[in-house]
Amino acid sequence: MKKRSSTVCPIVYALDIWGDPWSLIILRDVLIHNKRYYREFLASRERISTNILSVRLQSLTEAGLLIKIEGNSNRAQTMYRPTQKALDLFPVVFAIMHWGLKYNPNTDMSIPIMQKLTTNEKGLEQDLLRNFDDITS
Repeated sequence: MKKRSSTVCPIVYALDIWGDPWSLIILRDVLIHNKRYYREFLASRERISTNILSVRLQSLTEAGLLIKIEGNSNRAQTMYRPTQKALDLFPVVFAIMHWGLKYNPNTDMSIPIMQKLTTNEKGLEQDLLRNFDDITS
């Protein structure tokens, strides 16, 4: 991904970090679905290719949104965890989800997260943040 050297615009800054579709899907998987391992990201419904996944994980790590925790004995144990900087994106992710709910007639409303988003967003955020007590405490 090509990055600008600097910008005074906060929108451009944000989009340079997580504005491509794959980075946002990885962040969704980390924040909403609590995925941690490379193989879990590969198993996402969107079918990200291995080379793109590797580059995006590295980019999100370099941008300070993810922490890479090396496995003790092999690469398959390498874990990715969000930083506080990533957790601060919950309102943004929820806003994008609300927009999609409003305009995507194919949204599966039987998914519990979608139901809770529309009925108790604050409760959903609190539930999801419990997955990251080690980061927020």
